[in-house]
Amino acid sequence: MEDRRLHKRHPFSATAEVVDTGSGARLSTRAADLNKGGCYLDMMNPLPVGSNVRLRITIDGAELRCTAVVRDSQQGMGMGVAFTDLDDSRKALIDSWIERLGAPGADLPPSLPSETPKPAAVHQKREALAEKLIDLLHKKGLLTSNDVASLLRDRVL
Repeated sequence: MEDRRLHKRHPFSATAEVVDTGSGARLSTRAADLNKGGCYLDMMNPLPVGSNVRLRITIDGAELRCTAVVRDSQQGMGMGVAFTDLDDSRKALIDSWIERLGAPGADLPPSLPSETPKPAAVHQKREALAEKLIDLLHKKGLLTSNDVASLLRDRVL
């Protein structure tokens, strides 16, 4: 799949609120992969491609409010949005967030470890995460009990 982004993505973690301008539905989520032209929003039930939204992203007391359009939507994962009304002050705020993310010694978002974990610890974390994901998929009815037993037995993940 070809990457159509115009700007480099940056790992990012901030609270976000999305309002679908068509229905008025208000969704709380987490913003990730910020770039100068948009971001990715983690959510189980993303809006369809082409949906227009009002977006509010908040991190460390700073807040970005803008409109955006959904460019990519993946059920159970999230959606990529492109910002549509960035004035100079909004662009400057995004630039400052990106600069802070890329600066040597800059504070990393809480979701990113500040130290490189030992290989055994990484393996244990992956195992625990895989088990949690399998359990969640089972609770949501997406995996049968037989599927769960097979995945856990065979360690497919």
